[in-house]
This record gives sequence, C-alpha cells and structure tokens, in this order.
Amino acid sequence: MKYIFISLFFFVVGQSYTQDPVHDEKSFEERYERNIKKSRINGVYIPKDLDEAMSELLALSSKEALEKFKNGEEVVVAKKLHFGLGRWMIYNWNFYEGSRFSHFLSQKGITHPDDQAQLVIVSLHRKLNGRDLDVEGQIQTFIKAREEERNTQLKVLKQETRIRPNEKG
Repeated sequence: MKYIFISLFFFVVGQSYTQDPVHDEKSFEERYERNIKKSRINGVYIPKDLDEAMSELLALSSKEALEKFKNGEEVVVAKKLHFGLGRWMIYNWNFYEGSRFSHFLSQKGITHPDDQAQLVIVSLHRKLNGRDLDVEGQIQTFIKAREEERNTQLKVLKQETRIRPNEKG
C-alpha cells in the first residue's frame, strides 16, 4: 500500500510539471482578467483602492489592536505585521492571482504582492498617526528596491559586441 501511495504521488507531481506553459499562462491571464472586475472573491470584499483598503482594515480591526498598531514604530510595525496582516491581505485580497485592488496597485507601479501589502500597512500606520502617506514616495522606494534586487541577482558572465557584415563600425 505504501508503494502505491508513493507511486501515485510521483505520478501526480510529474503530471503537474508536464503542463503546457502557454496554456497555463493563458488560463492565468483569463483568471486575472475576471478577478480584476470582481468586488468579492471567495466571499471576501475586495477594496477598489488604497483608501478603501485602509477603511476596510479599520472596520475589521479592534480598537485595542489599532491603538497598539498606531503606537508602534513604523519600521518595526511594518516588519512584524508583514507575515500576519500582510499575508492575510495577500491571500484574501488575491494579490497573486489578481484582484481589482492588486490591479490598482500594479497600475501604480507596485507589482510584487509583498510590496503591495507593505504599502497598505505603512500607509495605514501613517494615516492613524496623522502623517502624510507619501504614497508616491513609497512606490518609488519599492520600485527602486526591486530593481536593485534584480540587478544584484543578475550576473553577466561575458559580454560581447558583434558587428554584422552589413553594419559599419
């Protein structure tokens, strides 16, 4: 019986790796296009913009939790809440597969779900403390950090310049 289960496991895993990548990309895009038009996904209300997202979080949170959140230092609170509140937003507001809110944020330049969640957490903290949200500044910080991350991950092994016979050099 144990061997049947192991064989079945490897068969299922093997089948998942043999799916047509073009078909997967197409089905993802189709799902994404449907999701960004929905106000609810899996029974959860999806905010349409940042203001609505912050209002939704305020409505869902207790006064005690909000007070503790408000009184914490921004950097510390953002880091600590990323794997709690941040994951909740990523999952429930469908950041990976697309929602009208994740699409709104992507249109602003924030495409990574972790960055999208961080923007909401930091913005809510600033709002509760009566500070300027500086959304554009936050966006530029996320974009720059992702760009630097990509640049450090890419390693050029060798660079060549070719001159084609019909080009003058």
